Amino acid sequence: MALYKIRLTLEWDETNQAYAVSSSDVPGLNTFGANLAEIRANVADALETLLEFMDSEGLARPSALQQPVDETKLETDLLVTVNTGIMVNT
Repeated sequence: MALYKIRLTLEWDETNQAYAVSSSDVPGLNTFGANLAEIRANVADALETLLEFMDSEGLARPSALQQPVDETKLETDLLVTVNTGIMVNT
């Protein structure tokens, strides 16, 4: 197993009640998920399938998937909702 850092784009699909997931780091990666746990599992499954295909066809892996990251030091971006008590007019 290897750990890779990739940027994901999540777009809510009201019809399917799930997020459509894609990645500019990994062209061809498209999946879905209703929550973060499901998204993580589906992205891992889609990546495994995509990498198997690329390797079997002799295709180069995207740069984001060429070198695994150091598992002892991870970076992440989080969206966090915080109640600040400040009212914002939109």
